[in-house]
Amino acid sequence: MKRSIFLFLFGCMLWPAKALNVDSLQISLLTVYPNASAVYTIYGHTAMRLYDPVSGADVVLNWGMFNSHQPNFLYHFIKGETDYYFAAIPLEGFLEEYSWKNATIAEDVLNIPNENKTALIEMINWNLAPENVEYRYNFLFDNCVTRPRDIIEKFCGGVLEYPVLKEPTTFRQLIHSCTDPYPWMTFGIDLLIGAGADSIVGLRSSLFLPLSLKEALNESYTAKNEEKQPVVLQSHIILDSPKVETGSSWSTPARFGWIMFIHSVVLGLWGVWRRKRMNFFFAPWFLIAGLGGCIVAFITLFSEHPATSPNWNLLWLHPLHLLAFIGYWFKKPHGIFGYYHWINAIVLILALAAWKWLPQILNPADIPYILLLATASACWIWLTKKQRA
Repeated sequence: MKRSIFLFLFGCMLWPAKALNVDSLQISLLTVYPNASAVYTIYGHTAMRLYDPVSGADVVLNWGMFNSHQPNFLYHFIKGETDYYFAAIPLEGFLEEYSWKNATIAEDVLNIPNENKTALIEMINWNLAPENVEYRYNFLFDNCVTRPRDIIEKFCGGVLEYPVLKEPTTFRQLIHSCTDPYPWMTFGIDLLIGAGADSIVGLRSSLFLPLSLKEALNESYTAKNEEKQPVVLQSHIILDSPKVETGSSWSTPARFGWIMFIHSVVLGLWGVWRRKRMNFFFAPWFLIAGLGGCIVAFITLFSEHPATSPNWNLLWLHPLHLLAFIGYWFKKPHGIFGYYHWINAIVLILALAAWKWLPQILNPADIPYILLLATASACWIWLTKKQRA
């Protein structure tokens, strides 16, 4: 991050040092292809390039800068209170940074009329003022992709006509298009985003991902005085890095879940036969589910992130599981724990029965974990009944 801050400061000092010639100025969209170097790079990245061969200025406009070392960064990120900032970075430094990350970068030269370039530069200068560089990051509606999109729409010289959306899509499907190679990440994201992510979105709203914007602009036109001009003049790769195959992990959340469910059935039957609650196995699962439920509940109730509320995962993953965890450590637990397991088993069974009709698409990998918790509650109920007999 210190390196990024240095580039940011260097870019801000470099920007006003050279006057740009609007006649020779070339404005481009830069698309960093998704890669697995970090969690936030699997979606890719978008920036803009201003290149003037006359003055020699060559800078990248980057709205994706953030400081991960700021106090309580993780808390503010989860709560949706992360501030990103804008910087003008030398192209050389930008390419070096992503070469180190083994990323591929494509450049799309934009068809921006000369008469609009001066106003665009003025807007960039305003954005680079210290009081204007920060903005509140929003993953779906205000990020490093949507800001260049808005600029292109404003200065393209006419009404930007996007291509027709080929088929209905949702925010969740678009996110999955990037996270599918990483099943554990897909599983975690599906736990945190709610029913709002399953609403059908229009094409413009879908352009919060780098590759989506690139592909759309390559099929878009600007309309002015009944004359259409392509938005993109030419495309090429400016940084080509070798592809790294991610492979498929045998231990996906679904496979791991089904293995754990089978263990729960075997150990549960053994426990029923031996009249033991099998605390060593079931208690940790209620602890994990309860702590995970605390995170899901916090994000659902308090986060400013979009599409996190309502979240129907709370039917099976919620803080009340911590009550069940506590119950395992009493030799003769209070009846409240028995009531809890009855309610828990019924709710989990109903959730599975209504799976297709829930107003939210839940990850199929949830099923074995739901069955595991239901099995644990069923074993508790059965043993309690036997102890009273």
